[in-house]
Amino acid sequence: MINDKLNTLVVLAREKKYTKTAEILNISQPAVTQHIKALEDYYQIKIFDKKGRDLILTTEGKVLVKNAKRLIALNHNIEKELVSDFTEFKRLDIGITLTAGSYFIPEILNVLKEEFPEIRYNFHTDITENIYERLKYYELDFAIIDGNPHNDEFVSKLLLKDKLIVIAPNHHPLKDKKGIDFSELKNEKFILRHEKAHTRKVFENYLSSQIENVDELDVILEIDNTALIKQLIIEGHGISVMSKAVCEANLRAGTFVELDINDFNIERGIYLIYRKEKKDDLVIQNILKLAR
Repeated sequence: MINDKLNTLVVLAREKKYTKTAEILNISQPAVTQHIKALEDYYQIKIFDKKGRDLILTTEGKVLVKNAKRLIALNHNIEKELVSDFTEFKRLDIGITLTAGSYFIPEILNVLKEEFPEIRYNFHTDITENIYERLKYYELDFAIIDGNPHNDEFVSKLLLKDKLIVIAPNHHPLKDKKGIDFSELKNEKFILRHEKAHTRKVFENYLSSQIENVDELDVILEIDNTALIKQLIIEGHGISVMSKAVCEANLRAGTFVELDINDFNIERGIYLIYRKEKKDDLVIQNILKLAR
């Protein structure tokens, strides 16, 4: 079993808060402190510096965290292979972004249920940046992400072309207007994804191209829950920018509307990402059949 102190280190390096780390690991905050102190004493290094309230990894700390991730991932892989080789069950860990998950989780579940009923699986929702990191350390078997792939270490296959749209309550005064100028939305209340979400980054890039800034918008809420964002729009609390694929059912039902914005043509893909050695994996091949 991998030393629990290394696991504490990895979580603290990611969260940068002792209280949050203790909560995630279900241990006390003093226990987190003791784990880090024990590692510093053992390796004779200082792992973190403090800058105000922020924890900053030292050079030595970065080396230790990098190798701790490798050890944890290796242990995870050993456990998974032992389960696969010595029991009748295979287990998959699947990474997925929120946008991709809203569209593809039901379809993947259908594939696994119909073609691979013996497989056990877990979905791990995260931002693209973290998903790549977890793929790198073998914590995930494959992933589905929205946005443009940017890592040559992995194979990427397009599953679906998607675009971003501006959504509003079905009683919005601009719902029937054609060719709305984006400047007309400056006084609207926006509910947006978290700043690290790909949807948010793409939207901010669009604003920059229009000589606008997200800070000029009245953003009343940032949240990483697409279902909740849609519900808030339905209830009339504001407008948002979301994936059209995620909104199709709502648009058909008329629970909210798409606003017709001038020159708002933001396309991106949803991709299946996997390691090169998995190109002949039967699960991968069946998921590729979902490509639109």
